[in-house]
Amino acid sequence: MARVHPTAVVDPRAKLAEAVEVGPFAVIGENVELADGVEVGSHAVITGKTAIGRDTRIFPFAFAVLGAEPQVRNLSGEATALVIGERNVIREYVSIHIGTQAGAGCTRIGDDNMIMNHVHIAHDCRIGSHCELASYAGLGGHVEIGDHVVLGGKTGIHQFVRVGESAFTGGNSMLAKDAPPFSRVAGDRARFVGLNTVGVKRRGFAEEAIAALKHAMHLIFRSRLLLEPALERAEGECGSSHEVARLIRFLRQSERGFIR
Repeated sequence: MARVHPTAVVDPRAKLAEAVEVGPFAVIGENVELADGVEVGSHAVITGKTAIGRDTRIFPFAFAVLGAEPQVRNLSGEATALVIGERNVIREYVSIHIGTQAGAGCTRIGDDNMIMNHVHIAHDCRIGSHCELASYAGLGGHVEIGDHVVLGGKTGIHQFVRVGESAFTGGNSMLAKDAPPFSRVAGDRARFVGLNTVGVKRRGFAEEAIAALKHAMHLIFRSRLLLEPALERAEGECGSSHEVARLIRFLRQSERGFIR
């Protein structure tokens, strides 16, 4: 049976698994589903159509206004959702909003993420798995974050921007364009700094893969080649690398343009 503090307010229609813990003065809305092992700290607020996966920890005051309606005009009361995966850590004063009908209809967060205090994740965002979102990072609507991404403190991301897998943003960075996979970017507006060597080594990338990425990034971001010739040359010289193929595919799919 779920352990619910007597001062918590839990709607009787909410679905709480057996091993859920709800702390003092927390508020759980009617359309909320909490899986086994979820811990909800004191004063946290979880509302809207929100589903939270196993062993996720929500710290006190995580106005996990988790599941609050998005900050957009002309809402029509659409039945949109927030889906949070397993083993996430959501720290104090985080806000994450449900999706919109005009967007994907769902804000979705993967597994094993650390979302630090005061982070804001707007409607229709997509967050991968194994990410670190440092304090005061702010994501506009429809932002897509790949796996193993690290956002430095106070990073601001414009709506519809994509951040590729294993990218790293420096503190106080502002992203108005896509951040390439495996890259380090920093600044206002963010500029390409180099390969995220620490990040790819932590993922266990082979030395050959790291060398291929370095060479491809030199051609694309550091040479004086125009973009398409640079991409074609990177494909020709590093075509056997799956990581380089993912980098090039991401860049070619960019609609906002990407940081260079």
